[in-house]
Amino acid sequence: MIISNSSPLILLAKISRLELLKRMYQTIYIPREVFNEVIIKGKEEQYSDAFFIEKQINDSIHVKELKTAWKIEAEKLKKILGSGESEAIALALQEKAKLLLMDNIEPKRIAELKNIKCRSTPGILLEALKKRIIKPREYIEDIKKLASFAWLSADVVAYFLEEGFKHRKGENHENK
Repeated sequence: MIISNSSPLILLAKISRLELLKRMYQTIYIPREVFNEVIIKGKEEQYSDAFFIEKQINDSIHVKELKTAWKIEAEKLKKILGSGESEAIALALQEKAKLLLMDNIEPKRIAELKNIKCRSTPGILLEALKKRIIKPREYIEDIKKLASFAWLSADVVAYFLEEGFKHRKGENHENK
C-alpha cells in the first residue's frame, strides 16, 4: 500500500505528471486531512490542480479513514507537524504501508524514525526514469519544472539533474 501526503499530489499535478502515480503504484491512499488540504481548501482557493486531482479520487487515489487508535497517534504528531503530514504518517503506520510519499524534511525524518520508507516528489520522478516510464529528456525537464514550483535547494536540484544526465548518457550509449 502506498500513502501520499499533500505535496507530491499537488506538485505532480502542477507539472502534469499526476498520472505517474497510477502507472507506478496503481492505487494511492490519502488520509481525510490530505483530502481536505488538497481538494476542499484547494477548490476554495480556485487552484486548478485541486480540480485535476479531484478527478483521480476513487480512480487511482482513495481516501482512507484513520481508525481510533491511529487518530490518537495523529493528534500527538499534530503537536509538532501539520495535520496532513500527521495523518499521512499515522495512516502509513495503520496500514503498514510499504511507502509514504512526502516532501518535507522534518515529517520525513519522523516517519523514517517510525520505520516508514519515504519518497519525495523528485524521488518519484527518478524512480519513473529508472523504470523507463519517462525518458531522460522528459525527466530533466520535469525536474526543472518542479524546481519552479517546489522549495528545493540548489543541491537537491543539482543532485536530481545529475541523476538524469547519467541516464541520458546511458540512453545515448544504448542507441549506438
